[in-house]
Amino acid sequence: MKDCPCGSNFPFTDCCGPLVRGTGFPDTAEDLMRSRYTAFAQKNWEYLVITSHPEEKKEMAKLGPALVDDGVVWKKLEILDIRAGGQNDSEGQVNFVAHFVKDGLDQTLRESSRFYKVNGRWVYSRKDSTLPPVSGSTEEKSKTFVRNEPKVGRNDPCPCGSRKKYKKCCG
Repeated sequence: MKDCPCGSNFPFTDCCGPLVRGTGFPDTAEDLMRSRYTAFAQKNWEYLVITSHPEEKKEMAKLGPALVDDGVVWKKLEILDIRAGGQNDSEGQVNFVAHFVKDGLDQTLRESSRFYKVNGRWVYSRKDSTLPPVSGSTEEKSKTFVRNEPKVGRNDPCPCGSRKKYKKCCG
């Protein structure tokens, strides 16, 4: 059996398969997030629309197949953090990194996704999720930090003028 694209190490038929086919429903926000990743990997835009917040479904439906990019190959999903979103919760947040290849370049997508339980079913809210720009590679690009003042070491005198070491005062 083929492993599920969501990275759970379970077969697709036992993991996201029933959810994406509509024969089952996600128990948690993480389950929905994983199944939506699987839908992206399988280019199943209908599932992405169906699992959207009711207030956002029309907008998502207008986007239609534009939600999935034929030139993207999804490679791996990493769950970074989960806040709430359990079976007894009414909302949750899942922070993740999705790795993919587009135009021959390895890229990443970081998102903090928001989920809500509406009529007993988990849904994704696009408007409440934060989606930073896609990076150019799997290695994070960082901006150079430029100080306006000289660096103060732990054992240097505190710049506040207390005559104490920085680590014992403001540090």
